[in-house]
Amino acid sequence: MTKDRVIDFRCRPPLKPYSGLFNLRLNYMAGRQNTVVAPTSWGKSALTSKAVSMVGKSGVMEQWWKEIDAAGVHTVVSNGRYAAGDPNMSMDSPTLAGLMKKYPGRFIGLAALNLDQPMEKTISELEDALEKMGLRGANLEPGYRTKNGGAATIDNADFYPIFETMSTLGFPLMVQTGAFAGIDNWGAANEIWRFDSVITKFPKLKMILAHGGYPSIQESLALALKHHNVSLCPDCYTFWPGGQLYQQNIEMLQDQFLYGSAFPFGNIDTSLEMTRKLPLSETAMQKYLYGNAAALLKLETEKTSRGLVAA
Repeated sequence: MTKDRVIDFRCRPPLKPYSGLFNLRLNYMAGRQNTVVAPTSWGKSALTSKAVSMVGKSGVMEQWWKEIDAAGVHTVVSNGRYAAGDPNMSMDSPTLAGLMKKYPGRFIGLAALNLDQPMEKTISELEDALEKMGLRGANLEPGYRTKNGGAATIDNADFYPIFETMSTLGFPLMVQTGAFAGIDNWGAANEIWRFDSVITKFPKLKMILAHGGYPSIQESLALALKHHNVSLCPDCYTFWPGGQLYQQNIEMLQDQFLYGSAFPFGNIDTSLEMTRKLPLSETAMQKYLYGNAAALLKLETEKTSRGLVAA
């Protein structure tokens, strides 16, 4: 039965390649509690979750899965990334593929895209990740490119080979947006009209806006309204300042929203608890928590053909 199953589309394991994100939670965000009192970040598990502060320690993965199980989440999705080769901020595709093999049916990886190397090599690695390693999509972060022209926007023609590859293979492309989407500022990374241009040029591309296009929320909603192949994953921003706009539109765009906690920035348990309290129909809630993600990741097809998704 999939009725009560939950896919957390943004949930990073507490491993060294993600340690920079966990440090942001423990240091930068911890110093903002009196300014940004976001309930999904500072709820009860901010005091009880051990996984956040166990990066690199023995038993950390067991603790992470214990917390995932306790929250009622069945499957987690983690994205690869390349951040100038920083070992504390860069997660490669082979590592994610290894985690998928270790936790079949419960862990899904999205391929990393290294934008600092020749595009031909990036495409070759992407094809290997999707066709040989079994990853279920890819993650693009134009604002973090440091070579080949530096930080860029989504409509840069350099990325067209990526769009063509993803369109041909039929897997989703997650694109970084949000308050931290650029090295210097978030401006160009969140100009939603640029995403509109890309989807118009590549109408078969399945695109996911990580962090839901925040803070350009209204424009992102319009983008999803215009293009059925655009999905929004507002994750922790759903309950951060201004996130009410996401909450109010999940029902109307119920085929295009993906649930995510953005762990470690949002707590796994409180994010799901607050989401279940949203005034959504049963149908919309099921799509938001599981159905839309399963369709994008082709999990139901895999279940039928290969029986890899646990019952």
